[in-house]
Amino acid sequence: MTIAGRRRGPSKGDLRERALLKAARTIFREKPLSEVTVDELAGAAGIARSGFYFYFESKQALLAALCEQVIGESFEDMALWLESDGPSRSALKAGLTPSLARWKVDGRWMREAFVNPDPGPELAAIREQYMERGRSAIAARIARDADGGIAQSGPPELLARMVITLHSSTFAHVYAEPEAHPDEVVLDTLVDAFLRVIYGQVDTSDDAADEPLSARSG
Repeated sequence: MTIAGRRRGPSKGDLRERALLKAARTIFREKPLSEVTVDELAGAAGIARSGFYFYFESKQALLAALCEQVIGESFEDMALWLESDGPSRSALKAGLTPSLARWKVDGRWMREAFVNPDPGPELAAIREQYMERGRSAIAARIARDADGGIAQSGPPELLARMVITLHSSTFAHVYAEPEAHPDEVVLDTLVDAFLRVIYGQVDTSDDAADEPLSARSG
C-alpha cells in the first residue's frame, strides 16, 4: 500500500528510458549521429537491442526525444524572460547562460540537430516540429510588447525566427571555436543583438538595462 501523500518513484521503464537518453547524449557528444548504432546506444544504457525498441522505434525517435528534452530545458531557463515584458536584459542573459553551457558540452550533436542546413528529411522534420514551439513562445512575447508599443513593428513570427537563428548560430560557433571569445563577451553581445532585433536601438548601460523602452523614450 502506498503511504498517503507520498508519490511513487519512477518505474523500471522510466529509469531505462532515462538511461537511454543519458547514454545517447554522452555518445552523441563523441561521434557523428550517422555513425552511432542502436546496438551501441542499447549497450551503453545496459539493455538489450530488443529493449531499445520497446522504448523507441528508431534512433531518430530517440533523437526526437532528446531534442524535446533539450528544448524543455531551454524553456525552463528562459521562463522568466518569456513571461516578462519589455527588454528585461538581466532575465534574458540569465536564461541564455545555461544554454551556452549546454552547447559547450553537447554542441556536436546539437549542431547536427539544430544548425546543419541539410540534416536529412527525418531529422529536418524533428527539428521543425520542436523549433516551432520556441518560435511560437518568442513570437507571442514579441507580439505582447508590440501591442504595448515597445517592440519593433516587424511580424513577430519573423522576428522570432531571427532571434532563434542568432541563438543557434552563435552558440554553434562557440562550440566550434571555444577559445575565440570569453563567455561573458558572447553572452553580452548576443543579448544586445536579441534586444536590437526585437526593440531597435537599446541602451545597454547598467542603469538602463532593465528599464522599459517606453520609459527611456519619454
